[in-house]
Amino acid sequence: MSFDTFIAIDWSGAEGRYGGISIARCKPGASAPVLVVPESVRWTRSAIASWLEREIGTGKRLLIGFDFAFGMPFEPKGGGYLAGQAAGTRDIFALWDLIEAASAREDDFGCGRFVRDPRFAPLYWSTGTMPAGWIARQRMTEIACAAATKTRPETVFKLIGSKQIGKASLTGIRVLRQVRARSAGKVSIWPFEKPSGSVMVEIYPTLFRKAAADTLAKLRTRSDLDAALRYLGSKGVEDADENLSDHDTDALISAAGLRKLWAEGRMSLAPVTGRVGREGWIFGVPLPAAAKAAA
Repeated sequence: MSFDTFIAIDWSGAEGRYGGISIARCKPGASAPVLVVPESVRWTRSAIASWLEREIGTGKRLLIGFDFAFGMPFEPKGGGYLAGQAAGTRDIFALWDLIEAASAREDDFGCGRFVRDPRFAPLYWSTGTMPAGWIARQRMTEIACAAATKTRPETVFKLIGSKQIGKASLTGIRVLRQVRARSAGKVSIWPFEKPSGSVMVEIYPTLFRKAAADTLAKLRTRSDLDAALRYLGSKGVEDADENLSDHDTDALISAAGLRKLWAEGRMSLAPVTGRVGREGWIFGVPLPAAAKAAA
């Protein structure tokens, strides 16, 4: 399978008026990734959903990476999803439907109603110091990523701190669900579905920064960004605005990193069954042997 364009989206699950969403894209080869300018003052989740539907509708093959978790831990001995609070929910798309229903059509794909739902609120660390008895439940991919790359992916159940990914994941899942439904037959979600047309995958920008710049920190200068891009086989963005945010640099390095991963054949887009197929997986983290065998 070949792709016409590689797209990376740095996400935000914030409420109210927020920034923090950036999109970068690049073509096959070594050309520099470029930022996609928002159609208004800033990108919103609703604007991203509409933009993606139009881009996928062009018929071009896109490999699209999103900076949030596509699923939640599935604990065979702990009741499945949501620590037993999602009885009968046995696959990822049923989980997505549950998240959508509990979000009650909140505007701009918000997730406040979900995390405040009495069934799920006790699972989250939302304010203050760590609650007594709180469990940092993690997916297999977060554990594997930490072990293989010396990075520290967060649990989706932590909602405080600069690294928290919980709200980003819930809002992002709602966007994925809509885009998949409205672009049926034109896009697939890895690792849950057989690849068809464009493909959407989960990414972790820290993975690319660690590989290209040997740092977990954000890239704050254009010189650091360009050096990392060159490591990833890309031209630097010499003409870029000096005032790039760390969301912009994460999107730019992730687009180049996604292209490099695919060009080197280091990841397959074959669907995966078992627990990985229920939780999702970070594209770029080596799959366990058992998951590869099931693909």
